[in-house]
Amino acid sequence: GGRADCQDNREDFIIMRKSQWETFNEETLLSYLEDLNSKNNPLFQKYAQMMKYNSPEEYKKIKDILEKASDEKTDLVNKIMFIYMEWEKEFFERYPIFSSMGRPLYSSEDDNIETSIETYLRGELLSYSEKTLKLYLNYVIDNKEKNINLAIKNMDNLARMQGFNDSNDVEEYYKNFSKN
Repeated sequence: GGRADCQDNREDFIIMRKSQWETFNEETLLSYLEDLNSKNNPLFQKYAQMMKYNSPEEYKKIKDILEKASDEKTDLVNKIMFIYMEWEKEFFERYPIFSSMGRPLYSSEDDNIETSIETYLRGELLSYSEKTLKLYLNYVIDNKEKNINLAIKNMDNLARMQGFNDSNDVEEYYKNFSKN
């Protein structure tokens, strides 16, 4: 897939990233800052990993220069993905209108125009260090145990940054908007 629409609109890009980072705890954010300052170039790693699903021909050309994920890293990513994708599924079920405005949910829906949440999340997580992944997994598990859905929290943040109260407010607004 090519660039996301938000990448060509600085304000939207900042809102998208900020809404996500505001769901993280400080310890995970500080570890991720270390990742960003490493020589590994996590942003290249993230988008290159996503190409495996949305641009497989281009991915073949660069796959040999990518960091090879250890078994432990892959396991950490899979554990986070399992919980987070359940949260995303809940968001899609509770907010069908709001969710229809964003990325598709599953990698099976990827094409060279749209990249799914599943593919994006996997690429993002694979760009994190094992230290960051361990911290984030603990945080994700802690939130799951408290019945806090971080995917919905992320979308609530996004809604607030765009002038709504939360995801419910967005859903109701567009439900009423479509009636008129």
